[in-house]
Amino acid sequence: MLNSQGIKGPPYRFIHGNNREIAKMRQEASSKPMALTHDIFPKVQPHIYSWINKYGRNYLYWNGVRAELVISEPELVKEILKNSEKTFPKRKPTIYLSKLLGNGLVTVEGEKWAKQRKLANYVFHGESLKNMTPAVIASVETMLQKWKGQEGKEIEVFNEFRLLTSEVISRTAFGSSYLEGEKIWLTLVFSSSKLWKPADMLESEELAKEIQDCVMKIVKKREDKVVNGEADSFGNDFLGLLVNAYHDSDKNNKLSMEDLVDECKTFYFAGQDTVNALLAWTVLLLAIHGDWQDKARREVIGIFGNQNPQPEGIAKLKTMTMIINETLRLYSSSNGMLRRVGRDVQMEKVVLPANIDLLIANAVLHHDPQLWGEDVHLFKPDRFAEGIAKATNYNAAAFLPFGLGPRTCVGMTFATTETKIALSMILQRYAITLSPAYVHSPIPVISLQPQHGIQHMMNSQGIKGPPYAFIYGNNKEATKTTNEALSKPMALRHDIFPRVQPHVYSCINRYGRNYLAWDGKRPELVITEPELVNEVLKHSVTTFPKRKPTFFLTGIFGNGLVTALGEKWVKQRKLANYAFHGESLKNMTPAVIASVETMLEKWKGYVGKEIEVYHEFRLLTSEVISRTAFGSSYLEGEKIFDMLNKLSIIRSRNFFETRIPLINKFWKSGDVLESEELSKGIQDCVMKIVKKREDKVVNGEVDSFGNDFLGLLVNAYHDSDENNRLSTEDLVDECKTFYFAGQDTVNSLIAWIVFLLAIHGDWQEKARREVIEIFGNQIPNSEEMSKLKIMTMIIYETLRLYGPSNGMMRRTESDVQLGKLILPANLDLLVIHSAPHHDPQLWGDDVHLFKPERFAEGIAKATNYNAGVFCPFGLGPRNCVGTNFATMETKIVLSMILQRYTIYLSPTYVHSPIPYITVQPQHGIQVILESLHNDA
Repeated sequence: MLNSQGIKGPPYRFIHGNNREIAKMRQEASSKPMALTHDIFPKVQPHIYSWINKYGRNYLYWNGVRAELVISEPELVKEILKNSEKTFPKRKPTIYLSKLLGNGLVTVEGEKWAKQRKLANYVFHGESLKNMTPAVIASVETMLQKWKGQEGKEIEVFNEFRLLTSEVISRTAFGSSYLEGEKIWLTLVFSSSKLWKPADMLESEELAKEIQDCVMKIVKKREDKVVNGEADSFGNDFLGLLVNAYHDSDKNNKLSMEDLVDECKTFYFAGQDTVNALLAWTVLLLAIHGDWQDKARREVIGIFGNQNPQPEGIAKLKTMTMIINETLRLYSSSNGMLRRVGRDVQMEKVVLPANIDLLIANAVLHHDPQLWGEDVHLFKPDRFAEGIAKATNYNAAAFLPFGLGPRTCVGMTFATTETKIALSMILQRYAITLSPAYVHSPIPVISLQPQHGIQHMMNSQGIKGPPYAFIYGNNKEATKTTNEALSKPMALRHDIFPRVQPHVYSCINRYGRNYLAWDGKRPELVITEPELVNEVLKHSVTTFPKRKPTFFLTGIFGNGLVTALGEKWVKQRKLANYAFHGESLKNMTPAVIASVETMLEKWKGYVGKEIEVYHEFRLLTSEVISRTAFGSSYLEGEKIFDMLNKLSIIRSRNFFETRIPLINKFWKSGDVLESEELSKGIQDCVMKIVKKREDKVVNGEVDSFGNDFLGLLVNAYHDSDENNRLSTEDLVDECKTFYFAGQDTVNSLIAWIVFLLAIHGDWQEKARREVIEIFGNQIPNSEEMSKLKIMTMIIYETLRLYGPSNGMMRRTESDVQLGKLILPANLDLLVIHSAPHHDPQLWGDDVHLFKPERFAEGIAKATNYNAGVFCPFGLGPRNCVGTNFATMETKIVLSMILQRYTIYLSPTYVHSPIPYITVQPQHGIQVILESLHNDA
């Protein structure tokens, strides 16, 4: 079939195919050294070099009894590597390669590969690499310390770099050292030398068993530390993630012992071997080409001086990046990429039958004068001066040292970062020249290695933050700071930011408006700069989605509107928008007024006496949300409100609690147990209210489930269309969300306004005059509500000073540019809008004073048209759906109070704002009422 399409190749030989011929050609090529030239392709892959020249860029040869298509045409290479896993999957490795790497990430397929790749991605993502930098530096310093006695003497650097890279991967991925894993390293190296000798089958199996025993000893040592209480978790390095997965109770996520060992083998070998070779060949090239060594040194000194490299500076090493890329082109660590054809497939120039083996010969592409020019065999890093794309004329397949497409090497960035650090530290200290004893003889093992070693003569983005503390990150420090701030009341002023979020306040002053903190083992970028706040919140929900809520926050909101993502959020938001649109709000007004009248009737007995209004408003707002959204009353939902309030307190208590997944599976704190019990209690109460609504329809008392929010939810619960139907869990979570958010936010807002009006009698009088002028002594009506300009100003100023939310949590879905920052995928973000609300640079020196007149010409003018300066209800597509409802309810309540009473702050009031879900008065708000009418 392939022959008819012009694909030719050497003839098949019985049983051995072309393997004997290949072995002979390779033996002849490696038996003698070559001149000091970089045209190494004819030496390291003589059979491919010979047959490409004879049969063309793509040819068919026989690997034993199996046909193998060798491909070196760039268009076909790109099409294969970028295609789906099912079309061109990895092919089954040889038995010798299996013994070396097992069924680890390099060789595994399908779902198993996806699971293992996910683990590896987590270990080698951007922030993890930054965290590995100190370990890499410490390892290089150890090597360089030993080199101090070698000045002027010959040193064989390939072995030096083997020890270095072994130490680095041991520290960064396995939390140990080269010495601890030495037996594994030596066994793996010995195994790799046996790959082409069939007589070594039994020895390979013995070596594989020995490696397994060594790995499991290291694993057991890690397990024992947790069992003995020496550590709280298995760790967050690669080994820790593997051991966590090894102990996972979920069979879908659980790793077998064989899988664990294979992943360790893969990362021990690949994480060391690739960088070992890259470092060695780069140093060889710099030793030969002194001009480029000097250029690289000048760049290193210019960026780091004599200081150790740091992540921000590493990214600026342009000359070194060019040198590394040119080294990877000339001395690529990979000798080819193995694939097979999963099914019959039509490619651009050829039709491939199913199950044929493929070999992507990337070395051919790297040494092709048609792609790189007549100087292809010269060391010219400047060909990469404008980046890889320009150097390859935008042909992705011309340069692929780490592969291409979905199976590109996961450790690529780690390898180049480690290389840059090691080279920088060497160049800061030494000039390198090639020893006369060096014999140029590159040889392909797994990677391309110097057969006789390499002998030489030894002559940011500005984001800072608090240092990481093991396991807990900055959480213990934040807890301590917060507890100290809340342990005593504050003076009667509105500068509450240092009290309610003292850790954020302190870090902003120390590290700047945006800083990196550690929430346990996860890095979290805290953002308070208005422009970035605006960009994050207004951006598409797919770019900066909400991040997964904490365990305790889930107890309050479940997977309701506040926390839901994707299509589920879209569906839930649509329901909520319908429930709270303009006409619905008008229809809710009578229920709000009736609830306020009930409260004010009770207040008649408190004229001239002290009354604690925060609790009063809790009852009121509970009644309002019960009536308007659920068609019931506070009494019917009382248990739900009480349980939600308890969950809020528990969540506040555990705000900085670091949960350790594996430990938490076996041990639950009292708060966790109580939260689970409360969540179950809430579900039972909600379903009773739902059943009552359902029974009315079943018994014929009503024709529908109603058109309030609960009615919409129950309708969706019974929807015949599975795409629109709500599950029991979804229904309960939405009810929890609206019971809590619909009550808690307005409760706090009204309480703080009354507090501020009690202090600032002049504004109380202004607001009262406006209310009387618009409504007289009549109850408020929807049409006139929009005329309450002064009250709107008061509400905004209260939201600025005592905003209901303490922050909004997001994450990055993929690598993304935010302002001038480049953020890696899956980075947690915390948008702190209370910081800009209290920033004197944005509001002036009177920022901590209650001055509603700053909003006299609207929010836009007050904020100088910078939306990120003032966003108490959020911003963009996920802004609070109940904003209009909250302000309408607040205006009705305040209007009806101001029509009847003058409010004074009680002498017993203690000013202690405290952050729960919203900012609340720790000891309530005590006021004294004076009636404006004799018959009050």
